[in-house]
Amino acid sequence: MPRWSTLLLDDAKLAEMPRLPLDDVLRHADLVTEQQPHPQALYERWEKQQWSAQAIELEPDREDFDKRLPRSARKAIEESIATFIIGEYTGLDLLGPILTGAPEERDHLYLGTQIADETRHTQLMLRLGEELLGLDPDPKRMLVQAWNMVTPPHRDLSRLETEVIRELQEHPSDYRRWLRAVALFHLITEGVLALVGQRAIVNSLHGVPLLAGVKAGFTAMARDESRHVSFGLHALRIGIKEGYGDDIREVIERAAPIALNIEEGGQVDDAPQGLTMKQLGIESLYRQLRLIGIERQFADHVVALSMPTPAATEDAEAAGTAENTDSHS
Repeated sequence: MPRWSTLLLDDAKLAEMPRLPLDDVLRHADLVTEQQPHPQALYERWEKQQWSAQAIELEPDREDFDKRLPRSARKAIEESIATFIIGEYTGLDLLGPILTGAPEERDHLYLGTQIADETRHTQLMLRLGEELLGLDPDPKRMLVQAWNMVTPPHRDLSRLETEVIRELQEHPSDYRRWLRAVALFHLITEGVLALVGQRAIVNSLHGVPLLAGVKAGFTAMARDESRHVSFGLHALRIGIKEGYGDDIREVIERAAPIALNIEEGGQVDDAPQGLTMKQLGIESLYRQLRLIGIERQFADHVVALSMPTPAATEDAEAAGTAENTDSHS
């Protein structure tokens, strides 16, 4: 497949995604967000980047999962998929009030595409839950099973999302509350948690001739996520310029330390500088706060809240240095 731009993933078809160069997949969202696209451009990208959750073949993946994967790898994938079952389904609940409260017509048009994306992601996660993990095919019962598999910080974040969205539902025209919801969902849940988790799954399966359906699905989701995060950063940049920075900082201060502690796993194989999942999340947080115009001092403060031990400062500095190096490369 010829390379027509630095964003090889932009034009890839679903069947091509498991074979894409790993670096192109892992860097894609960062390159898109750095371009700071506006909602109309994101809508146009969405029209060109459609894929079908039903088109992914999972029967070979079930064989791989049951018979060929080591037990430790199966456990890690089970936990990741359970997290996404909860996260993608929750996204549908969160996006309705965010769309309703959006201040501009072009925001409404873009957010309609994101609801379609979250529906497609949820459908894929329900398929993975049933066909790969063997969970109950009834969505309500599967959600209960998945809820019991996720970490306590994930449950804490879900409760905070419910609180922030309920406030927006009760005051649907309140721009300040809308920005808080966007900061929580688009920047933290999507930009720090989901994007890092998707990249980690794709990264862990790179070079392994197994789970082609899982690789294709999570690569496609990561491409969608580049649009979702880009919209959130666009909206938050405007909000900060209009004087709502304190409201945005307040919800990030509450949510980021929870999100950064959701993944209890260790190092991600082949990650830059051998960073852990938590450090990859910190790097993503630093990058996104920079892109919306929030000062580095606040980012350092939030990261410190997530790591109260003396070693925390060293980890924060390592991830921050990696982010700064990347931004200047």
